[in-house]
Amino acid sequence: MHPLSLQFGEALVHRFSQVLYRCFEEVGSTKVALYLLIPEVEGFHLVAHFGWPRISQPPELLATEDPLVNWARRERRSFAVNQASQISELACFAPGSESPRFLITPFYDRGEWVGLLIQKDRTKGLPYELERDAGPTQSICQEIVEALREFQAGRSAPPPLTNPPNTSSPMEVPVPPSGAMVLTDSEIAVPAGEFLEGFYAAFGESTGFAPIPAGLAHSSRDLDEPTDPRMVPSLVPRPPMSPGPQPGVRFRAGMFMPEQRTFFWEAATLLCNLLPLAAVALWMDEVLEVRPILAYSRQPLSPDLKQQVLAHVTYHLPNVVERDLRILTRVEFLEKEPLVGIFQTYLPVMLMGEGDGQDMMLLFRAEDRPFSEREQSYIQMVARMVGFHLQEVRLHERYHRAFLSVSHRLLSSVEGGAPKLRDHSLATAKLARSFALHMELSATDLEAVCIASILHDVGTFLLDPKLLSKPGLTPEEMGRIQTHPVLASTFLKDFRFPFDVLGIIRHHHERWDGKGYPDGLRGESIPLGSRIINLVEAFEVMNDGSAFKGPRTHREILDELHRGSGSQFDPTLVAEFLEFLQTRRR
Repeated sequence: MHPLSLQFGEALVHRFSQVLYRCFEEVGSTKVALYLLIPEVEGFHLVAHFGWPRISQPPELLATEDPLVNWARRERRSFAVNQASQISELACFAPGSESPRFLITPFYDRGEWVGLLIQKDRTKGLPYELERDAGPTQSICQEIVEALREFQAGRSAPPPLTNPPNTSSPMEVPVPPSGAMVLTDSEIAVPAGEFLEGFYAAFGESTGFAPIPAGLAHSSRDLDEPTDPRMVPSLVPRPPMSPGPQPGVRFRAGMFMPEQRTFFWEAATLLCNLLPLAAVALWMDEVLEVRPILAYSRQPLSPDLKQQVLAHVTYHLPNVVERDLRILTRVEFLEKEPLVGIFQTYLPVMLMGEGDGQDMMLLFRAEDRPFSEREQSYIQMVARMVGFHLQEVRLHERYHRAFLSVSHRLLSSVEGGAPKLRDHSLATAKLARSFALHMELSATDLEAVCIASILHDVGTFLLDPKLLSKPGLTPEEMGRIQTHPVLASTFLKDFRFPFDVLGIIRHHHERWDGKGYPDGLRGESIPLGSRIINLVEAFEVMNDGSAFKGPRTHREILDELHRGSGSQFDPTLVAEFLEFLQTRRR
């Protein structure tokens, strides 16, 4: 319970939280904090908030003489701060932020100052504009004032509604079309406390539950790659099912992107702030991948409770095979004792999206307490928000697969003039994507690396095919081959990629020491995607061989990477890549 719930009443604090969500819907703020003036304790106290990372929560108290309070006292109306990085009054609200943006609103009741509303960071990194944002903000503040008046008059909240009977029938929440949501481009830090676990079938024993072996949390190993099932028991290919991978189709043990995971953790945190919950889980239906269940809880869950989460998923999704499931847990307070026993109450929420997608959230309680109609209305609002996000995830992945299909056709059509171009490009792209996932790159950077790596050598088919297989090239001929990054970026310039794909392709042969081509860039002036492709392509060529040299041994490759660290390759990336290779060999 929030510390001020005892003074205001838990129902009123929950109502404030519901009102604050309008800041996201109507203003586009991704972080909001509500402070109310409490004369008895001298200062503005934090009553409700959302969107702030756990490690940088807004301060609980703003003293009456705090510089920010004095600033708001002078303004007496909403004011925007779109260049806040050097403003000391706002430092406590922006630790680690490079370009924070704020909309700060003092609000009043019958001329008396009663509260302060602080909004931060609009979606897509856009600035605040008073002409556009002050009106909706004043309406939100007025609703807060009206709630306070009702509370002070003894009408803090309507009487609770009668609890409906607790059933296991899913609540269906229609998800609006994917085009209705505005995406945010900002990179979100991945919180700590995530653990990947799952079912396994031990040899000669019954099915059990155990952690996934260390190092596989970020692995994108193909399920049909050779592996010892006793070492990686959860990564065995599942039998055909519908919907799901068809026989003969390669699929991956899919992982949610960092932004996708963080989005759900934030949504689950909001639900746990609104309602008394023990855990919140999410299953995303995806026909080409087996994705882990995301499960959020305030305190650690016992193995029995985790197994209960997975059992409920399989009960409502009969086409999902239990042994294929993994659970990625996020624990808010790791230092607390694990929750044990069983969940007494749960509510499945089916997100009915476009097409055949049927994602599901499950909400669990440790006590036998049905979900009231009021609580279900909160759940519906948050579920719609999660459904919006999952629709965009699917739409993005469809575009990505369509692009890969076109790229395969493009590479195949020129194979006669550029031998092994398709195989080399696909192998480089596959490894670059896996490495980028291991590095937890943002979704935007990951997509840029994926696209650039598959197209990085298309400039070679604009060269004379004889040069590509000719041994002993002259300096002039070598110079012509070294034009292929520029030829590729010129050939692709009309594609209008939403990321800096052309820059990554142009510079993928630059060297860390500045001795590369075509522009002699050095160090961190080389795009990160270019440095990744340079390193991964070198590994792929050494591993598979080229037209002039056979493949090298693993030891020879490692020695070569060590020699190139700090000269040809980014030394930090080399260290990360060597760790990544160790993970893949486990």
